[in-house]
Amino acid sequence: MNLAMFKVMALDLWRDRAALIMAFLLPPLVFVIFAGVFTGATAIDVKLKVAVADLAHTPNSGRLVAALLADKDLRAQAVKPPALAAVGAMVRSGEADAGVVVRGDPAGPGSPLLILADPSRAVAEPLTEARIQDVLSRVLPDILLARTIGDVAKATGPLSAEQRQNVAMAERELVEDPGVAAQSEPLFASLEVTGARRGGGTTAYYAGAVTILFALFTAMHGALTLIEERRSGIADRILAGQAGLWPVVTGKLLFLIAQAAVQAAAIFATAQLVYDVPVVQHLALWLATTFALGLCAGGLALAMVSVCRTREQAQMLSTFVILILAAIGGSMVPRFLMPPWLQTVGWLTPHAWVIDAYQGLLWRDEGPETLYRSWLVMTAIGLFGFLFAQAVVRRVRI
Repeated sequence: MNLAMFKVMALDLWRDRAALIMAFLLPPLVFVIFAGVFTGATAIDVKLKVAVADLAHTPNSGRLVAALLADKDLRAQAVKPPALAAVGAMVRSGEADAGVVVRGDPAGPGSPLLILADPSRAVAEPLTEARIQDVLSRVLPDILLARTIGDVAKATGPLSAEQRQNVAMAERELVEDPGVAAQSEPLFASLEVTGARRGGGTTAYYAGAVTILFALFTAMHGALTLIEERRSGIADRILAGQAGLWPVVTGKLLFLIAQAAVQAAAIFATAQLVYDVPVVQHLALWLATTFALGLCAGGLALAMVSVCRTREQAQMLSTFVILILAAIGGSMVPRFLMPPWLQTVGWLTPHAWVIDAYQGLLWRDEGPETLYRSWLVMTAIGLFGFLFAQAVVRRVRI
């Protein structure tokens, strides 16, 4: 009897091709994606986008900028013409994860290197500083030695001619055979690119990330009524009518949009009350973004449910798809910590566009001239999913 039941269940699984794929092919795919996301989110593997500007125009500053641009562990970009405001604008807009402004000779006194960072990407500042230190130690150790000698001279007085000659010889040896030299005076200074308090950008980021994640989960739950109506025969009776299933699917989409809006309102009301995220101050644009989000989540959920024959298939498929999209799109790990190829793939998910829209609206004070791209993508996904579901439900039979 035990063997017979085993055989029956094995045959049922073998005949259900969708269940086979979701049981044995999707798990390895999910593993590969999650492994790529989370192994890339380590300090060793992160390749930050860094905007670099040389305001000092000295031989040493030129050497440092050239070394940063050539470093394979950084995606450095020279800002032309070099200007502090231009670097700040790139960091604020998200074009760069951090900015480096060389405002003095790196071998000179003071803090010649200024790192600009967005508080919503707080980890980018120490990672950038560590990467520059590594470049200096490996490629330009003579600069670190010169700074160390300068620090010592402040305490002991000027060096003698013989000591200066020895230092010059040591610098030449370090250039020819790089080693590690330490400095005592701070080499770096930091500057936030916005005046808002620290943490606000991160809060706006995760408010958007959580909103799209749960909007998809709840939309899937609502869209499952399509399967229940097909199984009960209600869909067949409606399809025989003059209007067909068009108003049914349309009504479901309108409900899912309203549901997502209420859900988003609860999340962002909490963000405003607890973390001072300026939602009410941007209410009109927030409503437009939330409508596009609801349309996107509702259309995508209806499309996924429409291709499934059973509730179990729909639940399993939705869980896999939503988790994969959430991982790639930045709902679990900030996208700037991912490998570059995953950051590019992330723009194929609605999550990346939703998060970018809400963060741009509530943190970077962006207007319709910038947000419209996210609105168009979300709207296009939602409408495509809606029209796809309308076409499929007419043909699928239980």
